[in-house]
Amino acid sequence: MNEASGSYDADVIADIATWFTDGGRPVDRIVRCPDETLPTPDKLDAAGVGILAIYAGDGTTNSALKAAAGWDGAVLILPGGTMNLLARALHGESSCEEIVARACAERRTRRLSTVEIGNNIAYVGVIAGPTTSWAKVRENARHTEVADLMFTAIPEAISETLSGPEVGIEGQTETFPAIFAAPRESSMALCGFTASNIGEVVAHASAWLGGDFREGPRVDLGEAARATLVSEAETIGLLIDGEAAECAPGDSLRLGHAPHNFITTCSPEGVDPAARS
Repeated sequence: MNEASGSYDADVIADIATWFTDGGRPVDRIVRCPDETLPTPDKLDAAGVGILAIYAGDGTTNSALKAAAGWDGAVLILPGGTMNLLARALHGESSCEEIVARACAERRTRRLSTVEIGNNIAYVGVIAGPTTSWAKVRENARHTEVADLMFTAIPEAISETLSGPEVGIEGQTETFPAIFAAPRESSMALCGFTASNIGEVVAHASAWLGGDFREGPRVDLGEAARATLVSEAETIGLLIDGEAAECAPGDSLRLGHAPHNFITTCSPEGVDPAARS
């Protein structure tokens, strides 16, 4: 669990432990990050862990999955952050209590597709381009740093969105303030975020602060298993499941497959985790 996460609640942690106990799977240990080291496959195997439950936001969840890569147990993603996009893909809009109860009663797992670039793996998606500066806005808003938000973060984000070097996909003529790639079953869904006027920039700001950046103005760019980024910038800003990184023009987004068994509690007719956009 991440104590710095956007929707962290100490009382919920105690409740989660109780729900697992009620479901016949008592919690052996709670790892609190960033103060404690995230569990590795060796540590999970040595402890005889059957289910690794992660209660955090998408970014911290990504870090925990990276640390546990190669472990054969079942991973249960719980909504403990601001957007919780991966948890929503696996469980719909269910509460933590409902998810734990269903996971304890019936452990259905599946592998998910991912988006990879360099050594980075995204389970929700990758954003590439100047609009990644809105991550700072959202982070400051989450920690209620109002002065920095009003006088620094928002003006900088607007300036970068409107004037920063745009990003495109090799083979396509149009460029955008940012490209978004989301994993699907057998390809990546690609779109370009648009910000040609102040109204669209405000719409992006509203989407970011509202909790789902995917609601911002965008253009569908189709699907592909691989897409090479082009830009006049020396480096391209990235958000990997919401966490900052960077790449160079010429680097490629590519479809990958997660090295984990994810527990899903959606009905077979419900939300398809591989079909998120």
